[in-house]
Amino acid sequence: MLRALRNKSQSFLFKIFLVLIVIGFAAWGVGDLTGNKLPPIFKSNDFETSYEQIINDFNKSRATNTGLIDTKLAIQNGLLNNVLIQSKAKLILNQESKYLNLTVPRSILKKQISENDQFKDKTNNKNTFSEKKFKTILRNNNITENEYIENLKLQILNNKVFDHINNINVYNTSFSKDFYKWQSRQLNLDYVFTPYIKSIDYTLDEKLKKTYFNDNKDKFKIPKLRNFSFITFKPNLFYEDFTITKEQIKDTYYERINEFKTPETRNYFQIIFKTEKEAYEFYKIVLDKGNFISQAKKLKFNENDIKFNGVSRDDLTKNIRDVIFKTQLKGLLQPFKTAFGYHVVQINQIKNEQIKLISEVKNILKRDLIHNLAIEKLYEKIEFINDLAFSGNNLKEIIDFSKIKNLKIDKKFNVARDGSIFINFKQKKSNFNKKFLDEIWKLEVNEVSELLEINENEFVLLNIDSEINEKLLTYEDAEQLVSEKLFKKLQLKDTISKSEKIFKNSNPKSLKKIYGLKRIENENLSKIFNSFIINSIFKSNVDELKSIETTSGILTFKIFNENFGSKIDKKVLEQIDKNFKENLLMDIQSKYYQNFENFHKVKSNFKPFDDLIKLNQ
Repeated sequence: MLRALRNKSQSFLFKIFLVLIVIGFAAWGVGDLTGNKLPPIFKSNDFETSYEQIINDFNKSRATNTGLIDTKLAIQNGLLNNVLIQSKAKLILNQESKYLNLTVPRSILKKQISENDQFKDKTNNKNTFSEKKFKTILRNNNITENEYIENLKLQILNNKVFDHINNINVYNTSFSKDFYKWQSRQLNLDYVFTPYIKSIDYTLDEKLKKTYFNDNKDKFKIPKLRNFSFITFKPNLFYEDFTITKEQIKDTYYERINEFKTPETRNYFQIIFKTEKEAYEFYKIVLDKGNFISQAKKLKFNENDIKFNGVSRDDLTKNIRDVIFKTQLKGLLQPFKTAFGYHVVQINQIKNEQIKLISEVKNILKRDLIHNLAIEKLYEKIEFINDLAFSGNNLKEIIDFSKIKNLKIDKKFNVARDGSIFINFKQKKSNFNKKFLDEIWKLEVNEVSELLEINENEFVLLNIDSEINEKLLTYEDAEQLVSEKLFKKLQLKDTISKSEKIFKNSNPKSLKKIYGLKRIENENLSKIFNSFIINSIFKSNVDELKSIETTSGILTFKIFNENFGSKIDKKVLEQIDKNFKENLLMDIQSKYYQNFENFHKVKSNFKPFDDLIKLNQ
């Protein structure tokens, strides 16, 4: 049994199962699986935080109104990291408070809780503390009374420790004004755009190319590369194994019938009046004179605000839906009341519910049935495939033993660490999955990977065939690259020269202009003005002629005027001040916490979480 368990633990599925066991045991305070008690995660002279406490807080953080967030998703979204940071801060604060001999009297806690507006209810026209509301709010937030009081204590202690910085009332506000000025800066500029020239006025002879190569040798090298083989396991490998009957298609059609329904919709006009009298007066006028819209315009209603098209039952609340969808006739409805007021509605068009026939969707149903069956078969094979890899079989042997039709080995050559591929020493981008790429560079040469899930229902096995060390290219190897890079350099130089000459020789009135260019939220600009180009323009000075490279040509421009708005908005300036002060105080507090940590010699031990995090990345 023990040997079987040990062998099985090499499987990636078992590792996921093991994580759940570890979390469960930790939450009960059992310790690790060897029977040893785990050392504290954080420890100071007088306080410590256990692994069990962290896991308990982590599991609480995963709780939502709809259930627990998956462990892997919670770790990926930073919930575990947040719990660790908060736990460490609590320990440091407790230790510093003890060092300063700070305590929180019960009277202060009682006052803070009783004066908290969220725990108050109205009694005899007066807001007073409600114990029932207090307990209800704590229960709804999955917090015990003791936990709330402990957190409140820490909050009060934190405020006390940082009183001397939190009470900063006067400081230099020049930053806020400078930031406001930077943010509100707007530019007026002239510009020309010159596409890259197709030919250059130079002959790329051997002497010119060799000189360029010798001056730029570091640019002509290839990084460490790897050649590898891989097998991909996806549901489509099993599509041919299944035949779908008419009966299966028919059963699935009726199971999924709602997917093929287009619900009944209605187009109508609607005005909501405050009083019944106003509603009936308008209703009678429309009955008498007709033309709902023209009568509505006399009351200053905009047509777009009262016209509703393609509205289904599910788009409306029950009391409105029951009236508008009750009749099968077009025309004016009698006014009716809801919580919003008195409605006058004219139904203009009724589109009945439509259902696609089975003949129209049978191909979709057949494809989905085959795909779902293929997914099931894929997962039946996965454990066996992983065991084959773990047993030391190479990729060809795994294909033979698996007996999966159409399974084949793919190969990739000259792949760099960043995923780019080198072909004849030229670098080309690839679209490798990040997990896939990371695994390529984790493995040793001639090592077969574990089964790796790179996308939903898509797995790969990898083998590193060989590795090519980084090397500088000789001129002979790099000659074609030299010609291309030299051409682009000279092409760029000539295009900039041409663009600036056009700008200088043009009548200022004939130049293209932009007025009021902002750092963000510009409208009606040419596509060449992306965020990079705009940021570059804002780094320029007034009356400075500058040229910027773009993907398709050179933008040459000159700022002829700048403005910062005629008047400073005090409310905006106050908000910048507030944000700046809050961030400044947070940064100062963080620095203090670092000093407290060093002063109190707080020790951290994250080792118990290493495997948990690795398995859930």
